[in-house]
Amino acid sequence: MDGRPSKYKEKFCDQVIEYGKQGLSVTQMALELDIHKDTLYEWKKVYPEFSDAIKKARDYSQAYWENALAKAALGKNDADTVPNATLMIFQMKNRFPDEWREKQVQEHVGKDDATLEIKWQS
Repeated sequence: MDGRPSKYKEKFCDQVIEYGKQGLSVTQMALELDIHKDTLYEWKKVYPEFSDAIKKARDYSQAYWENALAKAALGKNDADTVPNATLMIFQMKNRFPDEWREKQVQEHVGKDDATLEIKWQS
């Protein structure tokens, strides 16, 4: 930190959890606290209780969007909203990559699944 008193308050822990329950992103949470996102990340490093609250808030946010996706998939969305499946899936993959990212693994093997021998020449 730069020597100025921190704007951090313990009540921010409860606030970010509530923001997570509303589906907000970390950027939106920072703006709701009237701070820059970099400050939020700095507070995560300095205040363990805030770090825990942010982790919990992100889990709540993910659950919020997973519930919205499930409602849309089942046709239980509000009458005035039309779900865009492509947009929702894109959002999930990018906001929550630990659980939603498509993982591709490529293996190179020789004939009959034998170990592939690589020879380097200089």
